[in-house]
Amino acid sequence: MAVFERLVKAAGAIALAVSFIGLGFAVCVLPATTHAVANGCSDDVTSPFTRSQLVRVADATRDYAFGSHDQAALYRTIADVDAEYLREITAKGGHAGKGFPAVEGLPAEASIAQYAAAFSDASDQYCYPPEVIRHLDDCHAVALGAYGALIVAALLAIACLVFTGIRGTKRGLGTMLMAAGIAVLALFVLAGLWALVDFNGLFATFHMLFFSQGNWTFPADSLLICALPTAFWMGMGSIWLAVTIAASILCLGIGLLLRKKAKA
Repeated sequence: MAVFERLVKAAGAIALAVSFIGLGFAVCVLPATTHAVANGCSDDVTSPFTRSQLVRVADATRDYAFGSHDQAALYRTIADVDAEYLREITAKGGHAGKGFPAVEGLPAEASIAQYAAAFSDASDQYCYPPEVIRHLDDCHAVALGAYGALIVAALLAIACLVFTGIRGTKRGLGTMLMAAGIAVLALFVLAGLWALVDFNGLFATFHMLFFSQGNWTFPADSLLICALPTAFWMGMGSIWLAVTIAASILCLGIGLLLRKKAKA
């Protein structure tokens, strides 16, 4: 039984560590988080669109990649932004530049095929070409796997905590909590230092782990990169880091407290 209990503690520490990392991820993919970070970072200097228009695209992109995966809704948002931009420049006596999508005449509830046809010959400054959609589809697949893994990790962590709390001692429970907190803090401190020294290298390595086919690089003036530029991902990384480290420190503190009580 002693060996089994040690295995439970080890499994619980690992599951807790994964859960803390997942907590940071979960906060990052919240609609409010994307909206707030995009509102502060979207590149309206490079893009023809305004900051508010780019934020609308960022919100719709988040929903497609990490939420409803409604392609028609994503296309509709982009088409609406294009149409709004066209009205604005026309009112000023201007006209759409080369590569502007054929959004005039699209019905309010167009089909995916109609949107795709309107965007087919357009510049990626104004819309998402098929390769962007494929990348977002890959993101959605990764997210679904992550959601499932994190739910399993959280349930396993709870089970291990309950078992250790019932069968073990405060010292054993404290050790599990401390191990999880220390492991995550060490990992994220290293990741944070890497980001400070070479954020682009960390970003590229992270993507290569999940998108080995290399379909995650796009032109700097494309709609996707302007809506979600490097500054956006640095902001998201900071939030992920802060949430996960806060949870780990709390866990470490509770673990230390339990171990002190066990000695008393």
